[in-house]
Amino acid sequence: MPSQSPKIAFAGLGAMGYGMAAHLVQSGYAVTGFDVYQPALDRFLKEGKTASAAETPKEAVHDADVFICMVATSVQATPLLFDAETGAVQGLKENATIIMCSTVAPAYIDELRSRLKEVGRSDLRLIDSPVSGGAGRAADGTLSIFASGAKEDVEHARAVLQCMSGKLYEIPGGLGGGSNAKMIHQVFAGIHIAMANEAMGLAAAAGLDTREVFEKLKGSEASSWMFENRVPPMLDAGLGRYSAITIIAKDVVISSPLSFPLISH
Repeated sequence: MPSQSPKIAFAGLGAMGYGMAAHLVQSGYAVTGFDVYQPALDRFLKEGKTASAAETPKEAVHDADVFICMVATSVQATPLLFDAETGAVQGLKENATIIMCSTVAPAYIDELRSRLKEVGRSDLRLIDSPVSGGAGRAADGTLSIFASGAKEDVEHARAVLQCMSGKLYEIPGGLGGGSNAKMIHQVFAGIHIAMANEAMGLAAAAGLDTREVFEKLKGSEASSWMFENRVPPMLDAGLGRYSAITIIAKDVVISSPLSFPLISH
């Protein structure tokens, strides 16, 4: 981490967002969190001396150099950014950076840049930076991140992006490239999650020992990261949830032809 690290505002302390924000705090960054769920904010305040919380997005960003958006959908992101009274955009300092980590339709990123110009905030740096890896890798700072935008903007935010990632993919082509790549990724992820469920359901219906089936399959050519990651909580409810089914369903819908066009440059 650089000696003079940027101050960070972080919105969206859900399953993955919480881990990302907590990891930034544990890495020495000063992070102000915002979430509509008060217990998440209360928990975040216990992560360390450099963790703080705000009641609105605008309050969260008042002295931030970087604003990370990790809410679930573009429907949530729009008021978070642009609400006339509480939105983050008008509260950000000049030349601050917005890192959009939410998984949104690629065209939405282009809309964000246009709207920033409309409200007189073309000075803000915008990085399209969706993430993948689940809550565990979010907390460990080993996510896969698909970053795109102006080269100088990505470079400006490199230290923060690297802190959150195990694999930082810089997608060429400008804004929208990261979301294009993430959508293709999510098509595969959704298929693997669905097939993991179908395979284990078939094993149970056939009267096989599902734990033994899992151990055999994960060492075979038929295995995948999603299979190895998502099946254990199917077999042991005590492990808790790894992700919400509504999130992958949302991502796959975004990936459908109904949600295109992609951003092409």
